[in-house]
Amino acid sequence: MAISSSRDETAAPLIGVIGSARIERPDARWDEAYELGSALGARGWRVMTGGYGGLMEAAARGAHESGGPVIGLPMREWNELTPSRWCGELRWAADYSERLRELLACDAVIALAGGVGTLTEAAVIWSALQTEADAAHLILLGAHWPRLLEVFTAELVIGPADLGLVHPAGDVEQTLRVLEELLDSAPARTGRPRG
Repeated sequence: MAISSSRDETAAPLIGVIGSARIERPDARWDEAYELGSALGARGWRVMTGGYGGLMEAAARGAHESGGPVIGLPMREWNELTPSRWCGELRWAADYSERLRELLACDAVIALAGGVGTLTEAAVIWSALQTEADAAHLILLGAHWPRLLEVFTAELVIGPADLGLVHPAGDVEQTLRVLEELLDSAPARTGRPRG
């Protein structure tokens, strides 16, 4: 079954939330992800996560419990993992390119704490921002991101214009302010996959 490519043109903004599947309660980052999901869901925004546990599940649960629609992106071949029950819709992906295409179609993506998978997804979105006028906005939530950006800038070929494409935020409140400003300044993308 292919990922659905038809979307409601009048739909609420689609906000991707990416983060570690390994971070669980009582870690404060789980509570922060839940708070973020709750705030997004309360605004009626659609929330898209990887569809599994940890921070993805925390954000999905928060959005679901506040009345917002939640979309999960589980992988077909990951038979040992069970998608989160908080996802109202599952868009099964056959491979990473399908999963990334869905994330790239978001209006914005918020990267939480994570590992290699989170970093990869954030890097792909950041790269798209360099070349695509309508790419998803990227917000980096957490104190670790500014430190990582410093290392990236020192060790990679990343300049001020590249850094200007991403938006670090220290907490959920700042993330929501930045997100609202970004959404107000750009036309709605309606979560339509490219290609």
